[in-house]
Amino acid sequence: MKSLSFKAAVQFIAAAIFMLVPTMASAQGTNIVKMVLVDSDTEEPVPFATVSLTKKDAKEAYKYVLSNDRGEVLLEGVKKGAYTLKAEMMGYKEYVTSITKEDGKQVDLGQIRMAPDARLLDAASVSAVGNPVVVKKDTIEYNASSFKTTDNDMLENLLKKLPGVEVAADGSVTANGQTIKKITIDGKTFFLDDPSLASKNIPAKIVEKVKVVEKKSDQAMFTGFDDGEEETIIDLSIKPGMMNGWFGSVNAGGGHDVPQKGMSLKDGDYRYQGAGMVGRFTEDSQISIILNGNNTNNRGFNDMAGNMMRSMRGGGMGQGGGGWGQGNGITTSYMAGANGAFTLCDGDMDLASNYLFNGSRNSVKETSNKVTYLDGGDRLIYDNDGFSNTNSYGHRFGVRLEHKFSENTSILFEPQVNFGNGNYVQWSDFTTDRQSTAGLNPNNKGFSGNSGDNNNWTTSGFLLLRQKLGKPGRTLSVHTRYSFSGNKLNGFNQSLTRNFSEGAEIGEEFVNQRIDSKSQSQSIDARMSYTEPITEHLGVEASYSYRWNRSYSNKDTYDSDLGSIDQAIAAASAASAFGSGAGVLNTTYSNDILNRAVDHRAGLNLQYQKDKFGVQVGATINPTDTHNETNGNIYDSKVIKWAPQAMLKYEFSENSDFFAFYRGRSSQPSTSQLMPVPDNSNPLSVSFGNPYLQPYFSHSIMKVKL
Repeated sequence: MKSLSFKAAVQFIAAAIFMLVPTMASAQGTNIVKMVLVDSDTEEPVPFATVSLTKKDAKEAYKYVLSNDRGEVLLEGVKKGAYTLKAEMMGYKEYVTSITKEDGKQVDLGQIRMAPDARLLDAASVSAVGNPVVVKKDTIEYNASSFKTTDNDMLENLLKKLPGVEVAADGSVTANGQTIKKITIDGKTFFLDDPSLASKNIPAKIVEKVKVVEKKSDQAMFTGFDDGEEETIIDLSIKPGMMNGWFGSVNAGGGHDVPQKGMSLKDGDYRYQGAGMVGRFTEDSQISIILNGNNTNNRGFNDMAGNMMRSMRGGGMGQGGGGWGQGNGITTSYMAGANGAFTLCDGDMDLASNYLFNGSRNSVKETSNKVTYLDGGDRLIYDNDGFSNTNSYGHRFGVRLEHKFSENTSILFEPQVNFGNGNYVQWSDFTTDRQSTAGLNPNNKGFSGNSGDNNNWTTSGFLLLRQKLGKPGRTLSVHTRYSFSGNKLNGFNQSLTRNFSEGAEIGEEFVNQRIDSKSQSQSIDARMSYTEPITEHLGVEASYSYRWNRSYSNKDTYDSDLGSIDQAIAAASAASAFGSGAGVLNTTYSNDILNRAVDHRAGLNLQYQKDKFGVQVGATINPTDTHNETNGNIYDSKVIKWAPQAMLKYEFSENSDFFAFYRGRSSQPSTSQLMPVPDNSNPLSVSFGNPYLQPYFSHSIMKVKL
């Protein structure tokens, strides 16, 4: 491998992939059995029902699938023969029929009408509750009526009562230890990938069922080859009475913090909270409008603009100490958004779009004391007193389009655009004293202040093209992701540290700097996958992916030409404290960094799947080309690595299985890790990066046992 040049390796990869993809004409699949399950009374689709095929005189099912959210069922790769078809769903009578599959002919059973089970319905009408929790293969279903909520409760209040589900203060949700990445309503997207918007703003009283679904990636579901990219989502079923027109929910409240000793109500600390939602849900469309505002630390959205501003600020005063806005203080937030999801083109197209405006203001006043005990009995006593005010504002647009051109061809496209701005001010007075047998003596004391303004934007998305190539299991798919962003921050960094020895001042360090910084990032990631069945139970996947990433970071730091410390301290603002001139460029705290990486990955996977057992083994070759320019110094690295990949799964029963997935991959260091420039925004904790870091290789093993 070492003798193989980088260019030769890339050429070998491309040649190998294209040799593995034969030229063929697309043809309509014939070895399939399909149908649509509907309720015999209401004509509504019956989603997530289990449909199985069992060969004549066999005891175990030959194939089984779940109906989708439209009740559609598609069984592929069905050989010639006689079968018993069975459809099962809780609340319905079992549907059983016999079918005969002939060579070269498709079996279309049309609409299957499933009759409700009167005994179960009667029991439900008496108890009005039903089973609280039902486990169905990869889905855990909770009956919302089994968990008590009030008319004013939001979805998060319901989720907190569900076994295995946890909701954090920011609205993020985990289920059985897995982070929920998306919340959908009857299978339709709700504000794309921001679950906190749903958990904080959807009224609990409109929810009939909560389903926690372990879902494979869109590409894995299409190809049948597991890529280890599972995600856990929550799908909400809305009460039938809420599906017939417009509905709404409004709640508001106010109060005051419990006054501390010596305070009165007029001293402030009033709290308010208000939220509203208006919606219109039908079988083919969902429209939602949400409003929310409060100063109770109940932010109901992912603050993307604020997160990007924090990434530009680096360490910052107190950023490593857990204070200054890191979940502390009082957060005032407000937002307004609209979401729409529609089924079009006779069910062949699903289109969802949304817009959100949000603002957030965080205020912290903090006094802290810390004592460190040293060998010999001495103590270091740290005292800190300060404040922080941070504001951020953002706009967010998103679209999700899934269209099925034919039984063989479909696309999935999901773009997003975000842009926003913000500002911050921080101030801290600090002292460090040493307590010894000789008494209390100062080590250092001073102040530290930071302020700045930020503008940022980002756009990202993915496109998935899916093509079946006639023979069941023969597929071609192309998955492309992109991300582009820009971030700009202008600020001031000012601090004064006086040092002492045995009670006498021995020197002082004064920082008075203006900082202009900006960063840009672009990345494109494309993956092509071809699958080919070898036998009924054995298949092969050939894949090739290309990733290009470029990041640029520039930071210009200027020292003030204002020489007097007293002048700076007495100034009314950070800008005037810096002085009227442009300042003198400080090369020590300035940088100009360009980092580019090109990553190729080609692999072969062999998969065996039969009944309850599945195994997958494969390997990838991974050439990586890294180019870095730091303050005029150039660093290049070309590395070729390979990694095995393996998957093992076994289904013990319908509701219990074992799954293990191993994968190795190469990753690039981040820009901040490569930046060899000191960050002195906190004068007591200065950090810097290493421009000579090489791409690192990681191994991951994921296990799930239910």
